[in-house]
Amino acid sequence: MSVEKYIKENVKILGDKVFIAPDIPEKKINGAISGMAQGLNPDYVLAIVDTTIFGSAKEGCLFTGEYLYTNALGADTDKIQLSTISKAEYICTEVKKDNGKIEEKKEVIFHFKNGESKNITDNIRGISYENFTELINGIVEQAQDESDFVSTSQTCPLSMMDIGIKKAYIKLVCNFTFSDDNEIDAEEYAEIISLIVRIEMDADDRLEIRGYMTDHTNVESNEELLSYLSENVEEVSYDVVKKSLLKDIIYIFRKKNKELSWKENQFIVKLHNDLEIDEEQVEYIVTAIKNDEEILAQRKNDTEITKSMKDLASKATAVGVPLAAVYLSGSVMGVSAAGITSGLASLGMGGILGFSSMFTGIGVAVLLGVGTYKGVKRITGLSDLENNKQREMMLQAIIRNSQRSLNYLIEDVNEITRRLQIEIEKGLESEVKIKKISAMISMLTKGAQVTSDRIQYAETEKIISKLPEKLDLTRVTELTEGATKEKIRDLILSCYLKKEITNEEGITSDYMVLDDTIPCNKLQELHDAFEGIGYFNVGDAAIASVKGAAKSFMKSIMG
Repeated sequence: MSVEKYIKENVKILGDKVFIAPDIPEKKINGAISGMAQGLNPDYVLAIVDTTIFGSAKEGCLFTGEYLYTNALGADTDKIQLSTISKAEYICTEVKKDNGKIEEKKEVIFHFKNGESKNITDNIRGISYENFTELINGIVEQAQDESDFVSTSQTCPLSMMDIGIKKAYIKLVCNFTFSDDNEIDAEEYAEIISLIVRIEMDADDRLEIRGYMTDHTNVESNEELLSYLSENVEEVSYDVVKKSLLKDIIYIFRKKNKELSWKENQFIVKLHNDLEIDEEQVEYIVTAIKNDEEILAQRKNDTEITKSMKDLASKATAVGVPLAAVYLSGSVMGVSAAGITSGLASLGMGGILGFSSMFTGIGVAVLLGVGTYKGVKRITGLSDLENNKQREMMLQAIIRNSQRSLNYLIEDVNEITRRLQIEIEKGLESEVKIKKISAMISMLTKGAQVTSDRIQYAETEKIISKLPEKLDLTRVTELTEGATKEKIRDLILSCYLKKEITNEEGITSDYMVLDDTIPCNKLQELHDAFEGIGYFNVGDAAIASVKGAAKSFMKSIMG
């Protein structure tokens, strides 16, 4: 067992207010980093123990795979490299007070490999000293050598994982679709392509998968593919990956068998046993799938979506299925994780799918918490139209996913046609009819590509029309405070260029001007980011501008 996994499985002994990745509320991560571990990448946080009275998490302790961070009221923050500890010692002695009373004095001493010792008692007040000592010694004993103390991302979505992992994952889904009739029908095919879009695979890898999908006689066994995943997925992520896999397979099963139980499908029953996922957890996964389906089928408004997501989240902890497992590959409806952010954001769980998900196509809206996402925070009193904002976002996400699926299909058909033409030209006698058919295929696919390009152009221009041409840098800075929003700010700034602009009076000033050459999907993420942080909200924008101006004024005075 890795050090990271050991910490996550045993840290609960430190108390009731323990939060473990990936299900750590955004407020807790921001508070813990600002109070105990300034500058730490939130991706690497394994667990937080909050000892504060009001739940800010600025005091207590924070674990990564390499370091322990501690802080308590009246004590200095401390950062200790776990690999340097030889053992922790709990000492309880009786002390006679001036009034004659006997009291116990409890201490925790760290002994280091270099022979030094350190009393850390003051830094872990509010935590069971005995249990803390037990945990630290367990961590030390778990490691074979210093190389076992490493920090890895606790929130890595499937789209960021190695291509080999993605292929094995998709092939297992294909194996399921083969299992009933040795064929992949049109509906199953569309769902697999949608999944490929969400987890991002390039043209060559898609062609390999396409070949796998068209020939059931050369399928790899489930045992081989599961073994590959087990050996290549980070240990701390494997549990999430396998539950995500089962979720995607059950969804495809339900597309044609909504009235049947998953227990009536031998492939799924065997897979859930092979993956060691208990029945209660499988039933929860089914509930999560139904929840996604009902958002659109029942035309749920924002209030209803938020309630259903809260119900889903409350059950997740009880059954041991992190929400990250449910949405690791995006929503089962072909929606990227950005499409289901309304519920997650309303719970303050902005980081649940990964702070690095910004770079995966999942979308920046996932990163936004309860205090920032205005579409959720201000549901009360909204008109019916405004109260459908989240469902509208889901529909838009579905359209974007479908468009990308179409683009993938066009790219693949073009490549297949090109390869076909090469093989035909290699022949001694190429039949004119085959060449004509190939030319027609090429012409049709190119025409489809032109149409797709026009759609892409229109979508891009529509988004650009909603974006500020000149960036209010002060407003952005104020609205993106906090460690978990740094990458939101970075994304926004990356979409703007510094430019000198001369006004009618001949005065030249520097501005941040929108770079309209960036791709459509990034423009959409930029728009989502502006919406999420409240950039377009008059009240929030005014407050942010005033706060920013005040800070600048104070700096000028102090400087």
